[in-house]
Amino acid sequence: MKIRNRVLSTFIAASMALSVFAFAPGVFAEEGETQPAQPTQQTQPTQETDPVAATVTTFAITAKAQPAEGGTVTVDPQTAESGKDVTYTVKPAEGYKTIGIAIGGQSVTVADPYGVTTGTFKPEADTEVTADFAELAQYSITTSVNSTSKGTITAGKTVTENDSMTITSSPKSGYYLSDLQVDGKSVGAKSTYTLEHIKEAHTVKAIFSEKVKIMLDAGHYGKYNRSPVYTSYYESNMSWALHNYLKAALEDYGGFTVGVTRASQAKDMNVYDRGTAAKGYDLFLSLHSNSSSSKTTDYPLIITQKGNTGDKLAKNLGKTIEDTMNTKQGYKVWQKLNSDGKTEYYGVLRGSKSVGTKGMILEHSFHTNLTATKWLSSNTNLKKMAEAEAKVIADYYGITEGSGSSAGNSDPNPAPAPAPDTSSGSSSSKVVSSSQKVKVTVSSLNMRKSYSSSSKSMGKAKKNTVYQLKAKTKDGLWGQLKTNGYWIYLKGYTKVVTSSSSSSSSSKKPAAKTVKSSQKVKVTVSSLNMRKSYSSSSKKMGTAKKNKVYQLKAKTKDGKWGQIKSNGYWICLKGYTKVVKSSSSSSKSKTKVVKSSQKVKVTVSSLNMRKSYSSSSKRMGTAKKNRVYKLKAKTKDGKWGQLKTNGYWICLKGYTKKA
Repeated sequence: MKIRNRVLSTFIAASMALSVFAFAPGVFAEEGETQPAQPTQQTQPTQETDPVAATVTTFAITAKAQPAEGGTVTVDPQTAESGKDVTYTVKPAEGYKTIGIAIGGQSVTVADPYGVTTGTFKPEADTEVTADFAELAQYSITTSVNSTSKGTITAGKTVTENDSMTITSSPKSGYYLSDLQVDGKSVGAKSTYTLEHIKEAHTVKAIFSEKVKIMLDAGHYGKYNRSPVYTSYYESNMSWALHNYLKAALEDYGGFTVGVTRASQAKDMNVYDRGTAAKGYDLFLSLHSNSSSSKTTDYPLIITQKGNTGDKLAKNLGKTIEDTMNTKQGYKVWQKLNSDGKTEYYGVLRGSKSVGTKGMILEHSFHTNLTATKWLSSNTNLKKMAEAEAKVIADYYGITEGSGSSAGNSDPNPAPAPAPDTSSGSSSSKVVSSSQKVKVTVSSLNMRKSYSSSSKSMGKAKKNTVYQLKAKTKDGLWGQLKTNGYWIYLKGYTKVVTSSSSSSSSSKKPAAKTVKSSQKVKVTVSSLNMRKSYSSSSKKMGTAKKNKVYQLKAKTKDGKWGQIKSNGYWICLKGYTKVVKSSSSSSKSKTKVVKSSQKVKVTVSSLNMRKSYSSSSKRMGTAKKNRVYKLKAKTKDGKWGQLKTNGYWICLKGYTKKA
């Protein structure tokens, strides 16, 4: 039975298979006979493509000037792909300035409204670059003088915005330009002055003053009053040379008319007549050296007319002679009358008084003192003396150096950050260190605050004087002086000198070397000069007081000079000080400094700012009442605070409160 069923099942399966083949004969035949199809246009193989490149978009870049005559706007390229740089250039036409630039409606900074502006951007759509221009304004320059009888001022009446204008002031005979005021503020006595980059109206006023008339008298004629201690010296030779140097030094100021009593050294004149030669003058000065039976006497003497021993000018001249010569004794001012007690003993003073002119005799120490006589025998020293005396006289009469003879310029609207001067050719060079020495070859050379001809004039570098540099500009045009940090123009105005050639025309600093010292010394004389360097001819910086104890930081090897720790100035030690032990010292304590960010408010009307944390340190300015100052440091004892803005120190305790 089982076998019969198995046979039946096999038969049924075979019948079903035949039925399937019968229904789909073509299917199986095609699968067995398939041939490759011929490619069509749609199935043709293509090269492989970059999907990113296929999506790159190009934008149109356009430019527009408003108004069209105001300037030009260019773009490059004029079509650009996304993310590619486009350069735009905006240039105002003559008489116009750029007041705005927009890229696709977004404003960009106009660095120079009066010049060409360029920049780049990356477009993300069609973009228009627009520039707005405006006509340059016209500004008035109003000039005036304090008196038309004293001088004139010339300048154009109007000026185009951003242009320059030069103002010229010319004094009439007997007058000088004492000041020039721009918008009510003094810019100094500049006979020619240029307003740079003008962007508003200005008023310029020239102030003219009558020249001060000085009559100089060389004390003696020929070869007169030979020194008994230095036989090559004659008082007449010294006074003749000195009065010539003083005349030149005074005339350099521009505000003096200087006369002399005699035309030549050989001419003898009556003493009274020399005095009356000062008729119509403001001041009569007779120059001398004195004599004494003592060889140690060494002080200046100023002899005035009756009743004038308290005269400020007399005292200042006496003090200046004392400091310049470094005399052993202090100056004196006195008068000498005849037996009647009314008339002047000295004929020159009697003569000058008779014509209504203030008169003085200046005795430049004693030619019976060897040190003083040797000093007076040097023409270099006499020139130094003349310059010092001229400054005292100029200060007394309120005359500044170079009045009415110098030129200057100024940008009334300077940029907030320092930049090279575009009109005067300020050097754009960087600065490098230099130890070079240069000698001035012109009669007068401006010292500037910075290396630019438009920088503020700080004084004059004098002809034939040798200056040590501390730095130069890389192009070698400007040099910075080591002594004061000011800049002078080198090319064409100076020449390089070797150390051997400079010694003859510059003050000779002592060859003594210095060593460190922590010694304390007490001043034993009534007044002791503090000098900038260890030399009696070095600049006087102040006075060390009697009985005060000073801490030294250095001494010269010979022990003659000591450097004060608090301010760096030098004092002569031998014969003027004595060494003290630390227990007797009243000098500045060894205060240490700590950082501080405290703010303090000044509670007194005026508070000195000092170079260091010491009341004997150099005064650098004044901190004002009720003003708040931020500190950067304090002394550990809290007495002194260092200002963050300028690094100077103020005394805190009792003068400030926490803000």
